[in-house]
Amino acid sequence: MADEIYQPHDKLFRTVFADSSEAVSLLQAYLPEALSREFNWATLTLLDGTFVDEGLRESESDLLYEIEHLSSHEPVWVYVLFEHQSSPDAWMRFRLLKYCCRIWDASFHDAPGQSQLRPILPLVFYQGYRRWRYSTEFADLFPEVASAWPFIPRFAHTLIDQTEMEPASVEGGLKGRILQLLMMAAFDKHVAEAMERAAQLVADLPPSGGINYIRLFVFYVMAT
Repeated sequence: MADEIYQPHDKLFRTVFADSSEAVSLLQAYLPEALSREFNWATLTLLDGTFVDEGLRESESDLLYEIEHLSSHEPVWVYVLFEHQSSPDAWMRFRLLKYCCRIWDASFHDAPGQSQLRPILPLVFYQGYRRWRYSTEFADLFPEVASAWPFIPRFAHTLIDQTEMEPASVEGGLKGRILQLLMMAAFDKHVAEAMERAAQLVADLPPSGGINYIRLFVFYVMAT
């Protein structure tokens, strides 16, 4: 049981969204439609590894997927960083760029002769007490006078901010919706309604011969 409740946010996030169908449902629900149409979602595959700083693993979780770009048929990485700290962080963009660089660094172990870098779609999934108020543009970390200088790096991430979401607005697959509702309650938001909706969805979970998701959700509630 100690294993189940250690870093409960991380364990729940990584277990549920290791299921590619749950990841597809989440990403299709929250990505801008124009961006979502760019990908062949049937090809989404989870890859091994974590790239976050070791000292931040109690407040961050990450998952890396590979997917085919629909028109070019080129592979793209989708990097999902889950922020479960209590408040937003202005330096998230800086850390996220570092994590992407680690992914590119690691790629040279598998393809040392590569002549190009593979594109990465970075996405931050945030659950906390306060609304995310920072820009998603890396260039905005520099003084305003420097923002248009040509040598300033250009980088932006997609943001899913669930701090002001109502339980009825939660989208995605069955297990992904339960996860979001339980995390919503864990951060003291709409606790009664979120828990009631989560319980209704848990009752709809089909029997599983693998992961015991009911056990996983119960231990998450106990831990948080």
